[in-house]
Amino acid sequence: MPKKRQALVEFEDILGACNAVNYAADNQIYIAGHPAFVNYSTSQKISRPGDTDDSRGVNNVLLFTILNPIYSITTDVLYTICNPCGPVQRIVIFRKNGVQAMVEYPSGRGSPGTAPSVGGGASPWGC
Repeated sequence: MPKKRQALVEFEDILGACNAVNYAADNQIYIAGHPAFVNYSTSQKISRPGDTDDSRGVNNVLLFTILNPIYSITTDVLYTICNPCGPVQRIVIFRKNGVQAMVEYPSGRGSPGTAPSVGGGASPWGC
């Protein structure tokens, strides 16, 4: 949702979504130093452009997009953040338009439940 300053987050189950909305109702959430608001979407699933079949299954690669990093983003930093969630197999960093990184876990390990735990404040760098 570029230029709308909005994002969609798909949780593994409805309980995770309910917990996020309930937590945000009582606690101010900040992203990159700006207040964020959490609410339910009318969408039941996030689909990608051109994705007519949603049978892609669980992915073992996480994509990180880091906006306005304050500190240098290195493979060591990403490894420190991601390894507690499961054994990291490979990390690739792209610096073409900002900073993006892909972190790969061994097939079927690490990444299915990783996104909520990584997104749960594991980055103390404020980026």
